Amino acid sequence: MTSPLRYLLLILLPGAAALAASTQVSTTKPIINFSLPSFTAEGFRTWLVRGSEAQYVNPDRIDVKGLTLSIFSGKADGKVDTLILSPTATVLPADTVATGTDTIRVINDEFEATGSEWRYAHKERKVTIDKNVRVSFRAEFKDILK
Repeated sequence: MTSPLRYLLLILLPGAAALAASTQVSTTKPIINFSLPSFTAEGFRTWLVRGSEAQYVNPDRIDVKGLTLSIFSGKADGKVDTLILSPTATVLPADTVATGTDTIRVINDEFEATGSEWRYAHKERKVTIDKNVRVSFRAEFKDILK
């Protein structure tokens, strides 16, 4: 003999499973203290996108305020190779690209660069800055004027 509770669960369970399978993330409110990491196949961190606030536009686009993008070595040492800072940015997670029209500051051990209208493509590990570019090198240039 089947109890009424068990019968009710058998009726409701397929409906609940279908609802869970069709659930999608969406929000009209900003995400505060946003963080989005990316990892290698081996589990080592490759980049970490952080922002004071983020707006989830769709699965392919996130608009971030107060961007701090940490680019890691992708190795077991977990070393941060480069930092990218910008007041606003658009992150394309599937393409691992960040872009913006606002100012950018790129910092690593060898140089520091600033400017505006920029793009960072993580697969190529390439930063492009189109306007007001200024670069300060920390490396020593021997015999550059000979």
